[in-house]
Amino acid sequence: MLSLILSFAAALAVAPAPAADPTVGPYAADQTEFVGWLRFSNGEFQLYGDEDQILQPFSRPCLSGAASRDEMRQAVQDLAGQKVRITGRTAPWSEASHHRIEHRGSDIRNDCRGAFVVMAEDIQPSK
Repeated sequence: MLSLILSFAAALAVAPAPAADPTVGPYAADQTEFVGWLRFSNGEFQLYGDEDQILQPFSRPCLSGAASRDEMRQAVQDLAGQKVRITGRTAPWSEASHHRIEHRGSDIRNDCRGAFVVMAEDIQPSK
């Protein structure tokens, strides 16, 4: 029995993590929670895996997304340049109509040019 448990634990230890899309950095399309540093542009947010990326113009890779219009207004005032935790769902960029996805009053234009974007429900400071 102990050998079965140890075998199972070893299998879990070497199981591959979900594959991240290299066009959007350390993030994967099946995630529902994203941690990184925020920058805002053209009514959407760009989320970066490394803090130094927000200091570089046109830095890639990043992940584009948006929350509701009111939450975006608040986040622009309070969270720009900070480390945040975003919860939401992803949408394939192939679903974009007229080069944008509308999410609760906000437009996502995918300035990061990733294969998917985040339709955020909540944006909070992260520790």
